[in-house]
Amino acid sequence: MVGASDPKIQGLLEEVYQDIFSLNEELDISEKKIEILKTTLHHKTQFGFIYSKNIKMQQLFILAEKYKDSSLPILIIGEKGCAKEALARAIHLKSNRRGPFLIDDSTQKLDNLLTHEDSTLYFADVSIVTPEKQKKIMECLHLASAQKTRIIVSTQKSAQLEPHLYHRLKPLTLTVVPLRERKEDILHLIDTFIREFTKNEKNISRFSSSALNKLVDYPWPGNVSELKLEIKRILIDFPDRKNYSLECLPEKIIGSSLKELFSIIEGNESLPKAMETLERKMVLESLLKHRWNKSKVSRELGISRSGLIQKVEKYHIRPLHLSKFSQTKRRMSVKNSSFMSIN
Repeated sequence: MVGASDPKIQGLLEEVYQDIFSLNEELDISEKKIEILKTTLHHKTQFGFIYSKNIKMQQLFILAEKYKDSSLPILIIGEKGCAKEALARAIHLKSNRRGPFLIDDSTQKLDNLLTHEDSTLYFADVSIVTPEKQKKIMECLHLASAQKTRIIVSTQKSAQLEPHLYHRLKPLTLTVVPLRERKEDILHLIDTFIREFTKNEKNISRFSSSALNKLVDYPWPGNVSELKLEIKRILIDFPDRKNYSLECLPEKIIGSSLKELFSIIEGNESLPKAMETLERKMVLESLLKHRWNKSKVSRELGISRSGLIQKVEKYHIRPLHLSKFSQTKRRMSVKNSSFMSIN
Protein backbone atom coordinates (compact mmCIF):
# COMPACT_ATOMS: atom_id res chain seq x y z
CA MET A 1 0.00 0.00 0.00
CA VAL A 2 1.10 3.52 -0.65
CA GLY A 3 1.30 5.57 2.60
CA ALA A 4 0.75 9.28 3.22
CA SER A 5 4.51 9.57 3.74
CA ASP A 6 5.16 8.43 0.20
CA PRO A 7 7.26 11.09 -1.58
CA LYS A 8 4.90 11.12 -4.59
CA ILE A 9 1.84 11.73 -2.38
CA GLN A 10 3.67 14.44 -0.47
CA GLY A 11 4.66 16.09 -3.74
CA LEU A 12 1.06 16.07 -4.99
CA LEU A 13 -0.23 17.47 -1.70
CA GLU A 14 2.33 20.28 -1.80
CA GLU A 15 1.25 21.12 -5.34
CA VAL A 16 -2.42 21.21 -4.27
CA TYR A 17 -1.59 23.43 -1.28
CA GLN A 18 0.41 25.73 -3.54
CA ASP A 19 -2.46 25.95 -6.02
CA ILE A 20 -4.91 26.75 -3.23
CA PHE A 21 -2.57 29.45 -1.90
CA SER A 22 -2.19 30.95 -5.40
CA LEU A 23 -5.94 30.91 -5.94
CA ASN A 24 -6.50 32.67 -2.63
CA GLU A 25 -3.99 35.34 -3.60
CA GLU A 26 -5.67 35.82 -7.01
CA LEU A 27 -9.06 36.01 -5.29
CA ASP A 28 -7.80 38.70 -2.91
CA ILE A 29 -6.36 40.67 -5.81
CA SER A 30 -9.61 40.31 -7.77
CA GLU A 31 -11.68 41.48 -4.81
CA LYS A 32 -9.42 44.52 -4.41
CA LYS A 33 -9.77 45.30 -8.12
CA ILE A 34 -13.56 45.04 -7.84
CA GLU A 35 -13.55 47.48 -4.90
CA ILE A 36 -11.37 49.90 -6.88
CA LEU A 37 -13.68 49.61 -9.89
CA LYS A 38 -16.72 50.18 -7.68
CA THR A 39 -15.13 53.30 -6.24
CA THR A 40 -14.12 54.57 -9.66
CA LEU A 41 -17.56 53.82 -11.06
CA HIS A 42 -19.21 55.68 -8.19
CA HIS A 43 -17.11 58.78 -8.78
CA LYS A 44 -17.81 58.66 -12.51
CA THR A 45 -21.57 58.20 -12.39
CA GLN A 46 -22.32 60.46 -9.44
CA PHE A 47 -21.26 63.82 -8.11
CA GLY A 48 -22.96 64.58 -4.83
CA PHE A 49 -26.68 64.10 -5.37
CA ILE A 50 -26.35 64.34 -9.19
CA TYR A 51 -26.30 61.05 -11.11
CA SER A 52 -25.63 60.38 -14.79
CA LYS A 53 -24.80 57.49 -17.09
CA ASN A 54 -23.70 59.90 -19.83
CA ILE A 55 -19.96 59.90 -20.64
CA LYS A 56 -19.78 63.69 -21.05
CA MET A 57 -21.55 64.23 -17.75
CA GLN A 58 -19.18 61.78 -16.06
CA GLN A 59 -16.25 63.79 -17.41
CA LEU A 60 -17.94 66.87 -15.98
CA PHE A 61 -18.12 65.14 -12.57
CA ILE A 62 -14.38 64.45 -12.66
CA LEU A 63 -13.67 68.14 -13.34
CA ALA A 64 -16.12 69.25 -10.65
CA GLU A 65 -14.36 66.97 -8.18
CA LYS A 66 -11.05 68.69 -9.01
CA TYR A 67 -12.53 72.20 -8.80
CA LYS A 68 -14.66 71.82 -5.63
CA ASP A 69 -12.02 72.96 -3.12
CA SER A 70 -10.38 75.62 -5.26
CA SER A 71 -10.69 79.28 -4.25
CA LEU A 72 -10.97 80.33 -7.88
CA PRO A 73 -14.38 81.24 -9.34
CA ILE A 74 -16.27 78.65 -11.42
CA LEU A 75 -18.22 79.24 -14.63
CA ILE A 76 -21.09 76.84 -15.39
CA ILE A 77 -22.42 76.91 -18.95
CA GLY A 78 -25.63 75.20 -20.00
CA GLU A 79 -29.08 75.64 -21.51
CA LYS A 80 -31.97 76.91 -19.42
CA GLY A 81 -33.39 74.24 -17.15
CA CYS A 82 -30.44 71.83 -17.31
CA ALA A 83 -29.81 71.94 -13.53
CA LYS A 84 -26.91 74.40 -13.39
CA GLU A 85 -27.94 75.53 -9.91
CA ALA A 86 -28.08 71.90 -8.74
CA LEU A 87 -24.48 71.45 -9.91
CA ALA A 88 -23.40 74.63 -8.10
CA ARG A 89 -25.05 73.37 -4.90
CA ALA A 90 -23.39 69.97 -5.25
CA ILE A 91 -19.98 71.64 -5.64
CA HIS A 92 -20.56 73.65 -2.47
CA LEU A 93 -21.79 70.65 -0.47
CA LYS A 94 -18.83 68.49 -1.53
CA SER A 95 -16.28 71.22 -0.89
CA ASN A 96 -14.49 71.92 2.38
CA ARG A 97 -16.53 75.09 2.88
CA ARG A 98 -18.74 75.28 5.96
CA GLY A 99 -20.52 78.53 5.19
CA PRO A 100 -23.93 78.88 3.47
CA PHE A 101 -24.79 78.57 -0.22
CA LEU A 102 -26.08 82.02 -1.22
CA ILE A 103 -27.95 83.02 -4.37
CA ASP A 104 -27.88 86.60 -5.65
CA ASP A 105 -31.43 87.83 -6.29
CA SER A 106 -30.37 91.24 -7.68
CA THR A 107 -31.87 93.05 -4.68
CA GLN A 108 -29.17 92.37 -2.09
CA LYS A 109 -26.34 94.83 -1.63
CA LEU A 110 -22.76 93.77 -2.14
CA ASP A 111 -21.87 94.23 1.52
CA ASN A 112 -24.69 91.90 2.61
CA LEU A 113 -23.64 89.18 0.17
CA LEU A 114 -20.05 89.11 1.40
CA THR A 115 -20.71 89.03 5.13
CA HIS A 116 -20.57 85.23 5.39
CA GLU A 117 -17.12 83.66 5.54
CA ASP A 118 -16.33 80.33 3.94
CA SER A 119 -19.48 80.57 1.77
CA THR A 120 -20.40 80.14 -1.89
CA LEU A 121 -22.10 82.97 -3.76
CA TYR A 122 -24.04 81.89 -6.86
CA PHE A 123 -25.10 84.13 -9.76
CA ALA A 124 -27.70 82.38 -11.93
CA ASP A 125 -28.14 82.67 -15.72
CA VAL A 126 -26.16 85.86 -16.23
CA SER A 127 -26.81 87.39 -19.65
CA ILE A 128 -25.64 90.26 -21.84
CA VAL A 129 -28.82 92.20 -21.02
CA THR A 130 -27.81 92.53 -17.36
CA PRO A 131 -24.71 94.75 -17.38
CA GLU A 132 -25.40 95.86 -13.79
CA LYS A 133 -25.21 92.25 -12.57
CA GLN A 134 -21.98 91.64 -14.50
CA LYS A 135 -20.47 94.74 -12.92
CA LYS A 136 -21.61 93.46 -9.53
CA ILE A 137 -19.93 90.10 -10.18
CA MET A 138 -16.64 91.82 -11.06
CA GLU A 139 -16.76 93.76 -7.78
CA CYS A 140 -17.45 90.52 -5.90
CA LEU A 141 -14.50 88.85 -7.57
CA HIS A 142 -12.21 91.63 -6.31
CA LEU A 143 -13.49 91.33 -2.75
CA ALA A 144 -14.28 87.61 -2.51
CA SER A 145 -10.79 86.34 -1.70
CA ALA A 146 -10.52 88.62 1.34
CA GLN A 147 -13.92 87.41 2.58
CA LYS A 148 -13.12 83.75 1.79
CA THR A 149 -16.15 83.59 -0.49
CA ARG A 150 -16.27 81.30 -3.55
CA ILE A 151 -18.02 82.76 -6.62
CA ILE A 152 -19.93 80.51 -9.04
CA VAL A 153 -21.54 82.04 -12.13
CA SER A 154 -23.85 80.31 -14.60
CA THR A 155 -24.85 81.41 -18.09
CA GLN A 156 -26.50 79.83 -21.10
CA LYS A 157 -23.69 80.82 -23.46
CA SER A 158 -20.19 82.19 -22.87
CA ALA A 159 -20.98 84.93 -25.40
CA GLN A 160 -23.55 86.28 -22.91
CA LEU A 161 -20.70 87.50 -20.71
CA GLU A 162 -18.63 90.64 -21.14
CA PRO A 163 -15.13 89.72 -22.42
CA HIS A 164 -13.34 90.94 -19.28
CA LEU A 165 -15.70 88.94 -17.03
CA TYR A 166 -15.43 85.82 -19.15
CA HIS A 167 -11.62 86.10 -19.02
CA ARG A 168 -11.78 86.03 -15.21
CA LEU A 169 -14.14 83.04 -15.08
CA LYS A 170 -13.04 80.77 -17.92
CA PRO A 171 -10.07 78.96 -16.23
CA LEU A 172 -12.54 76.73 -14.33
CA THR A 173 -15.42 76.09 -16.73
CA LEU A 174 -18.03 73.31 -16.50
CA THR A 175 -20.42 72.68 -19.40
CA VAL A 176 -23.66 70.86 -18.57
CA VAL A 177 -24.99 68.50 -21.26
CA PRO A 178 -28.63 69.18 -22.36
CA LEU A 179 -31.13 66.44 -21.57
CA ARG A 180 -31.79 65.58 -25.24
CA GLU A 181 -28.12 64.55 -25.53
CA ARG A 182 -28.19 62.29 -22.47
CA LYS A 183 -31.39 60.33 -22.88
CA GLU A 184 -29.88 57.49 -20.85
CA ASP A 185 -30.56 59.63 -17.75
CA ILE A 186 -34.26 60.29 -18.39
CA LEU A 187 -35.65 57.12 -16.78
CA HIS A 188 -33.58 57.68 -13.65
CA LEU A 189 -34.78 61.29 -13.43
CA ILE A 190 -38.42 60.24 -13.92
CA ASP A 191 -38.12 57.72 -11.10
CA THR A 192 -36.45 60.31 -8.86
CA PHE A 193 -39.20 62.89 -9.47
CA ILE A 194 -42.03 60.36 -8.97
CA ARG A 195 -40.57 59.30 -5.63
CA GLU A 196 -40.04 62.94 -4.63
CA PHE A 197 -43.61 64.05 -5.42
CA THR A 198 -45.27 60.96 -3.93
CA LYS A 199 -42.95 60.64 -0.92
CA ASN A 200 -41.73 57.25 -2.19
CA GLU A 201 -45.27 55.86 -2.47
CA LYS A 202 -44.86 55.36 -6.22
CA ASN A 203 -42.00 54.69 -8.63
CA ILE A 204 -41.29 54.37 -12.34
CA SER A 205 -42.94 50.92 -12.51
CA ARG A 206 -46.32 52.71 -12.46
CA PHE A 207 -45.67 54.04 -16.01
CA SER A 208 -46.34 51.80 -19.02
CA SER A 209 -43.42 50.98 -21.32
CA SER A 210 -45.08 52.84 -24.23
CA ALA A 211 -45.46 55.97 -22.07
CA LEU A 212 -41.83 55.77 -20.95
CA ASN A 213 -40.67 55.35 -24.56
CA LYS A 214 -42.52 58.53 -25.51
CA LEU A 215 -41.00 60.41 -22.57
CA VAL A 216 -37.51 59.28 -23.59
CA ASP A 217 -38.05 60.15 -27.27
CA TYR A 218 -39.29 63.69 -26.54
CA PRO A 219 -36.47 66.29 -27.05
CA TRP A 220 -37.19 68.22 -23.81
CA PRO A 221 -36.31 71.77 -24.91
CA GLY A 222 -36.78 72.89 -21.30
CA ASN A 223 -34.37 70.18 -20.12
CA VAL A 224 -34.54 68.72 -16.59
CA SER A 225 -36.83 71.49 -15.33
CA GLU A 226 -39.42 70.74 -18.01
CA LEU A 227 -39.29 67.00 -17.31
CA LYS A 228 -39.76 67.60 -13.58
CA LEU A 229 -42.76 69.89 -14.14
CA GLU A 230 -44.34 67.41 -16.57
CA ILE A 231 -44.06 64.50 -14.12
CA LYS A 232 -45.56 66.71 -11.40
CA ARG A 233 -48.45 67.69 -13.70
CA ILE A 234 -49.21 64.06 -14.57
CA LEU A 235 -49.31 63.07 -10.91
CA ILE A 236 -51.57 66.01 -10.07
CA ASP A 237 -53.93 65.50 -13.04
CA PHE A 238 -54.34 61.78 -12.33
CA PRO A 239 -54.18 61.52 -8.52
CA ASP A 240 -56.09 58.25 -8.22
CA ARG A 241 -54.32 56.41 -11.01
CA LYS A 242 -52.43 53.29 -10.06
CA ASN A 243 -50.80 53.10 -13.50
CA TYR A 244 -49.97 55.78 -16.06
CA SER A 245 -50.36 55.02 -19.77
CA LEU A 246 -50.01 57.04 -22.99
CA GLU A 247 -53.31 58.81 -22.44
CA CYS A 248 -51.85 60.54 -19.37
CA LEU A 249 -49.18 62.27 -21.45
CA PRO A 250 -49.76 65.69 -23.04
CA GLU A 251 -50.30 66.29 -26.74
CA LYS A 252 -46.85 67.83 -27.18
CA ILE A 253 -45.25 64.50 -26.22
CA ILE A 254 -47.48 61.87 -27.84
CA GLY A 255 -48.77 63.93 -30.79
CA SER A 256 -52.17 65.49 -31.45
CA SER A 257 -53.61 62.57 -33.43
CA LEU A 258 -52.91 60.01 -30.70
CA LYS A 259 -54.20 62.35 -28.00
CA GLU A 260 -57.40 62.89 -30.00
CA LEU A 261 -57.82 59.13 -30.39
CA PHE A 262 -57.76 58.74 -26.61
CA SER A 263 -60.36 61.50 -26.23
CA ILE A 264 -62.61 59.71 -28.75
CA ILE A 265 -62.29 56.44 -26.86
CA GLU A 266 -62.98 58.10 -23.51
CA GLY A 267 -65.95 60.06 -24.92
CA ASN A 268 -67.84 56.98 -26.08
CA GLU A 269 -69.48 54.34 -23.93
CA SER A 270 -68.79 51.38 -26.22
CA LEU A 271 -66.10 50.25 -28.66
CA PRO A 272 -68.47 50.15 -31.71
CA LYS A 273 -69.53 53.74 -30.99
CA ALA A 274 -65.91 54.87 -30.64
CA MET A 275 -65.01 53.15 -33.92
CA GLU A 276 -67.89 54.91 -35.69
CA THR A 277 -66.77 58.28 -34.32
CA LEU A 278 -63.21 57.66 -35.45
CA GLU A 279 -64.33 56.38 -38.86
CA ARG A 280 -66.51 59.45 -39.46
CA LYS A 281 -63.65 61.74 -38.45
CA MET A 282 -61.17 60.02 -40.80
CA VAL A 283 -63.59 60.12 -43.73
CA LEU A 284 -64.44 63.78 -43.17
CA GLU A 285 -60.79 64.86 -42.79
CA SER A 286 -59.77 63.01 -45.94
CA LEU A 287 -62.66 64.54 -47.90
CA LEU A 288 -61.68 68.03 -46.80
CA LYS A 289 -58.01 67.36 -47.52
CA HIS A 290 -58.70 66.21 -51.10
CA ARG A 291 -61.52 68.73 -51.75
CA TRP A 292 -64.12 65.98 -52.08
CA ASN A 293 -62.22 64.10 -54.78
CA LYS A 294 -63.73 60.70 -54.01
CA SER A 295 -61.17 58.77 -56.06
CA LYS A 296 -58.24 60.22 -54.05
CA VAL A 297 -60.10 59.78 -50.76
CA SER A 298 -60.96 56.14 -51.42
CA ARG A 299 -57.31 55.40 -52.31
CA GLU A 300 -56.03 57.12 -49.17
CA LEU A 301 -58.50 55.31 -46.90
CA GLY A 302 -58.00 51.98 -48.65
CA ILE A 303 -61.68 51.46 -49.50
CA SER A 304 -63.66 51.30 -52.72
CA ARG A 305 -65.41 54.34 -54.17
CA SER A 306 -68.82 52.75 -53.55
CA GLY A 307 -67.76 51.97 -49.96
CA LEU A 308 -66.78 55.63 -49.49
CA ILE A 309 -70.17 56.81 -50.80
CA GLN A 310 -71.95 54.45 -48.39
CA LYS A 311 -69.99 55.89 -45.45
CA VAL A 312 -70.67 59.47 -46.58
CA GLU A 313 -74.40 58.66 -46.63
CA LYS A 314 -74.22 56.73 -43.36
CA TYR A 315 -72.68 59.64 -41.46
CA HIS A 316 -74.67 62.35 -43.34
CA ILE A 317 -71.48 64.10 -44.42
CA ARG A 318 -72.04 67.04 -46.78
CA PRO A 319 -69.69 69.61 -48.30
CA LEU A 320 -69.66 72.87 -46.38
CA HIS A 321 -70.93 74.93 -49.32
CA LEU A 322 -73.80 72.50 -49.87
CA SER A 323 -74.69 72.66 -46.19
CA LYS A 324 -74.85 76.46 -46.36
CA PHE A 325 -76.90 76.24 -49.56
CA SER A 326 -79.33 73.85 -47.87
CA GLN A 327 -79.65 76.15 -44.86
CA THR A 328 -80.29 79.14 -47.12
CA LYS A 329 -82.83 77.14 -49.11
CA ARG A 330 -84.64 76.14 -45.91
CA ARG A 331 -84.73 79.75 -44.70
CA MET A 332 -86.14 80.88 -48.05
CA SER A 333 -88.76 78.16 -47.89
CA VAL A 334 -89.77 79.31 -44.42
CA LYS A 335 -90.02 82.91 -45.57
CA ASN A 336 -92.04 81.94 -48.65
CA SER A 337 -94.40 79.83 -46.57
CA SER A 338 -94.86 82.70 -44.14
CA PHE A 339 -95.50 85.06 -46.99
CA MET A 340 -98.01 82.67 -48.50
CA SER A 341 -99.78 82.26 -45.17
CA ILE A 342 -99.98 86.00 -44.59
CA ASN A 343 -101.43 86.66 -48.00
